[in-house]
Amino acid sequence: MNNNEVRRFTNRFLKPYIGNAILFFLLTVLATAFSVASIFSVGNFLQILFGTDSQLPTAAPSFAEDVMAQIYNQIIIYGKVNALWIFSLLIFGIYFLKDLFTFLAMYLISSTRNRIIRNIRNTLFKQYTNLSIAFLSRYRKGDLLTRINTDAIEYDENVLKSLQSLVSGFVMIIIYLGTLLYIDWQLTLLTLVIFPVFSALVSLISRKLRRDSKTLQQKSAFLTSMIEETISGLKIIKSFTAIDIMNNRFRHFNNSYTRLRNKVYRRVDMASPQSEFFGNVMVIGLLLLGSQRIISVTPTLSAEMFIVYLIMFALIIKPAKDIATSFFNIRKGTGCVSRMNEILLADNYIKEPKTASMFPSLTTGIRFEDVCFEYNDGIPVLRNINITFEANKTTAIVGASGSGKSTLIDLIPKFYSPQSGSIFFDGVSIEDLAAKDIRSHIAMVTQDTILFNDSVAANISFGSNDYSREEIVRAAKIANAEEFILNLPQGYDTIIGDRGNTLSGGQRQRLSIARAVLRNADILILDEATSALDTASERLVQEAINRVTTNRTAIVIAHRLSTIIAADKIIVMDKGEIKEVGNHQSLYAKGGIYTHLCDLQNYSLTNV
Repeated sequence: MNNNEVRRFTNRFLKPYIGNAILFFLLTVLATAFSVASIFSVGNFLQILFGTDSQLPTAAPSFAEDVMAQIYNQIIIYGKVNALWIFSLLIFGIYFLKDLFTFLAMYLISSTRNRIIRNIRNTLFKQYTNLSIAFLSRYRKGDLLTRINTDAIEYDENVLKSLQSLVSGFVMIIIYLGTLLYIDWQLTLLTLVIFPVFSALVSLISRKLRRDSKTLQQKSAFLTSMIEETISGLKIIKSFTAIDIMNNRFRHFNNSYTRLRNKVYRRVDMASPQSEFFGNVMVIGLLLLGSQRIISVTPTLSAEMFIVYLIMFALIIKPAKDIATSFFNIRKGTGCVSRMNEILLADNYIKEPKTASMFPSLTTGIRFEDVCFEYNDGIPVLRNINITFEANKTTAIVGASGSGKSTLIDLIPKFYSPQSGSIFFDGVSIEDLAAKDIRSHIAMVTQDTILFNDSVAANISFGSNDYSREEIVRAAKIANAEEFILNLPQGYDTIIGDRGNTLSGGQRQRLSIARAVLRNADILILDEATSALDTASERLVQEAINRVTTNRTAIVIAHRLSTIIAADKIIVMDKGEIKEVGNHQSLYAKGGIYTHLCDLQNYSLTNV
């Protein structure tokens, strides 16, 4: 991932909170300033507690020491015991203000980080709903879940938290370092010589961290996908006695993932002890050098100020260590940015017109002219489709699996765009119509019924909150669903579980039909709505279908020919092409593909 992508991501999600970042910076400056004041107060406290009239030579007082001396003289006149109490209260006030500003800074930046992650997730979720189905089908479900959940958290923990540490760390280092330079600039400059060596050693560890971190996130996404697929397909796994195979497969990949995770975190964890080691080396060096500057014949530093110097230098080690660790974590977190950007920067939308036309009152029908379509693999799925789905009539599509039936009808709601050819709604090109407008005139019932973990009523009225309970009940009755709904524990208010798993297949399908009835759309698409049902459920569902297709533009895909023999038109597809068109009688009489399909199901003219 290049720096431009990181910059775009940062500008998109972090730039709106630049004001919060500035306020956080100011609060951190105030907290650090009071921290410095508390350190200087230690010198006065020690002077009150251990002050002597030593005749040893001392360094010439600095401005800071003059200020400290004036404070000392103002307080010591009350006596040593009272001075200790007064000074303790003064130190308490300084620490209170330091902690107050520290809390305000942390409160502000924590809420800001949470808002940024909220915005990232909202944007990713919206992107998932806007991107074409063809684009999203390239990814595993678990991979998409990982990007919106795990990757977002990783970005917060590694990048946002590290940026917070960098800001506070640089503020502390600048203020502390400026104070150290003021106290003894020669001693401070001498210690700074070690920092370039430290930085060079740190870079040796972090060189491969960014690349390894991206690989780690990819493996994490694959691991999530593997778990999701195993749980979803547990019945098949158990029935084919493949538990050991799946366990071995998961164990092998999980071991590989763990080894990479160890490798990445080993590099990250090395940053802290490494920086602490160098910090300790510098403290030892300071003790030696500073002591010589105090006890020399011509001292350049007082004992009180050297104690202040040592305390402040000890405090500078942690932010310096945090900065080093933060650079590691930011490198680690850029892998998450790369994966999220892969979705956020994707430009795979269905083309929408700049000025959309009104959806026409469908009187003629939906016309396909020389339509060709292929997925990303480049293999043609539809070839030269020329057909009209007549308005207010039922058109059935039959053919072997993989013949392109479902792909053909997926072009109508603009789920995909054809590579060539045109689709017209009563003469208005699909390219001139907004996808949302087209879909608002279509109701779909699919073989894989999609229901949500909500009430029966909410699933029937899905897509709008404007339906009354009376309208929902009427739709359920038309769909032959009223009887079983009333037998549920809370009737229409019963929660049906994830994907409606508390209901049978036929019950789920009838709820899906009730949803289509309630939508009252001009166009009804039924994609193998009865293929997975038993005979009794099929009869109930078919009765409901017969009701809802009356006087509508209905398009029905069916494997069971018994469900479509009364269709006004039947289209026979094979290998992405339309081979035969007609009604049941005419097609059966031809002795072609349709006749063969009927014979396989023991269905002929005698069944009409």
